[in-house]
Amino acid sequence: MLAIADLQIAADFNLDSIYTPSLPVALFLLGLGIGPLYLAPLSELHGRRVIYVASYIVFTIFNLGTAFASDMKSLSILRFLAGVAGSAGPCLGGSSLGDMFSHKNRGRAQAIYTFGTTNGPLLGGVLGGVLLNATGSWRWLLWIMTIVSGMTTLITILFLKETYGPYLLEQKAKKLRLATGNNAYTAVSGPQITSKARIQNAVVRPFRMLFTVPICSAMACYQSFIVGIYYLHLTTIPLLWGPSEHYDLFSYQWRQDLTGLAYLGGAIGGFVGMIIGAKFYGPSYTWMCKRYGENGIGRPEFRTPFMQLGMLITPFGLFLFGWTAEYHLHWAYPLLGAMIFCCGMLITHISIQTYMVDSFGKYAASALAALVVSRQLVGAVFSMFGFQLYHKLGYGWFVVSQYNNSGQ
Repeated sequence: MLAIADLQIAADFNLDSIYTPSLPVALFLLGLGIGPLYLAPLSELHGRRVIYVASYIVFTIFNLGTAFASDMKSLSILRFLAGVAGSAGPCLGGSSLGDMFSHKNRGRAQAIYTFGTTNGPLLGGVLGGVLLNATGSWRWLLWIMTIVSGMTTLITILFLKETYGPYLLEQKAKKLRLATGNNAYTAVSGPQITSKARIQNAVVRPFRMLFTVPICSAMACYQSFIVGIYYLHLTTIPLLWGPSEHYDLFSYQWRQDLTGLAYLGGAIGGFVGMIIGAKFYGPSYTWMCKRYGENGIGRPEFRTPFMQLGMLITPFGLFLFGWTAEYHLHWAYPLLGAMIFCCGMLITHISIQTYMVDSFGKYAASALAALVVSRQLVGAVFSMFGFQLYHKLGYGWFVVSQYNNSGQ
């Protein structure tokens, strides 16, 4: 939501650097990347619920602080800390769905969930544009985020239940030991290890998966690149559709109250991707199980056909977006490109999420944390240097350079 106000924030704080307008967004993404390193493994030790509740409370507090920020330094630091606390949703959501849904129904659930995590920033941009025009102040965007996060925290405290199976079994065994005095009741088979060793193993696990498990590394690299471009798209919307030109870049010069509507291109694409996922992921997985599974039992690889489809769609949308903007064609063409790109990105994202959950089972939170860390760090870098990259290369050649760098 705050990305739409990048240029207004820079003007209010009298900042002239080409890098600083996107700093609050970039550091928020950096926080989203660092938080999962600790939150995901802790959820495998202490359950999902306590991590959600504690993180949402801290997230609300830091959002409140950003609304009172008096300079770019304090705003950026508080946004970074808010990102760390707010990372509980992106890093634990997929694993929570893995806790609750069977393999055959997991694809549809992941499609709906992924639509929220990926299209939230796009819909936030639309809402942010309307609020920015209505209130005239970017601080109201932060007040709205504080109110919404506070309400989410309250709902979480009142209604969220624990879903992590191993933790529930551990709590049940603990109650039985207390009730019977029999220490033979345990939820873990094999040798027992100390709490300190468990915490050390849990915290290190996402790093091990990211750097020593080849499929995890490969998925992280691809998803990081695509999501990085996605966040770059979010931060550069004000450049292409804003009311005035900046950094010698072409702009369609929409009115300030209409600029946020440019996010609808990607939002519609994400919605189409969600519909495709919700409609076809389940039947596709069932068919693959019957056709190629042993005794109808599925494998994680049965999630990959739609991943390949998304990988084919994504670059086409990028090229359409970049080159139609480069040659100043009608504004509908780059919006169509953004729609196709986001549709392909969401289809791929759903496939990767479900593949990782199926592959790593009870350690899915750590596996997804490894992906979240890599993609948010890349997203932070792309957001930080996006204005400068577009300024140097233009809209069209920037897309070509990123497509070549992806190695596709």
